[in-house]
Amino acid sequence: ILLSEQGKDEESLKAYQDSLSLNAEDAELCYNCGIKLGAKGDTKGEMAMYAKATAIDPMQGGAWINWGTSLAEQGNFADAELMFLKALECGGEVRPKAMMNLALVYNTRANQFAQGGDLSNAKESALEAGSFLDQAKPLLDALASDISASVDADSQRYIAQFKPLRLQVHRLTGQILAGSKEFQACEEEFRKASQSFPDVPGVWDMLARILDLQGKTAEAQTVKAKINELMGK
Repeated sequence: ILLSEQGKDEESLKAYQDSLSLNAEDAELCYNCGIKLGAKGDTKGEMAMYAKATAIDPMQGGAWINWGTSLAEQGNFADAELMFLKALECGGEVRPKAMMNLALVYNTRANQFAQGGDLSNAKESALEAGSFLDQAKPLLDALASDISASVDADSQRYIAQFKPLRLQVHRLTGQILAGSKEFQACEEEFRKASQSFPDVPGVWDMLARILDLQGKTAEAQTVKAKINELMGK
């Protein structure tokens, strides 16, 4: 680990591999070796290490997460979903990370369905993505507010990525609902977004548009005034 912190990745990887030759059943060593192989671009070797780590210790949540991420980066979202579901079972700090990754999988799937004209399955996937994010939110908030614990860089990254991802899912869900002519449901989705992120002008703009579309002109004008206020106009 010290070698890794000093940036000596080649030496660090060799140190992990040497340690594994002496203790092949150490799940943490397999996991860390996988991370190093992934950093080198050896995806096959990386995933082999995560597979070994989780075989030794099925509760090695970080390995499930990284394995799923590697699969998703290759476009294999079906298998990535299975890995993230396994990570979800590990609980603890891994749980909200698994939820966010599952949300990414379902959001990607919703996009694909929508682009193919399958709005029914697109809606189902988008709502699933939103559900996982809503479940992750209080867990991430608790992690961020726990002054007794030092939040690691990986957890900080997930905390920072929550807002843009949730906004993206709100937007896509609303667009799918509007495309399905479920205008009231679309309005409710955008209202929910405005309640969660009242400082984001784009959220209010989405709400104003769907209100206009339904002929709710007076309320749409009130919402537009809110946008101008936020933008300092």
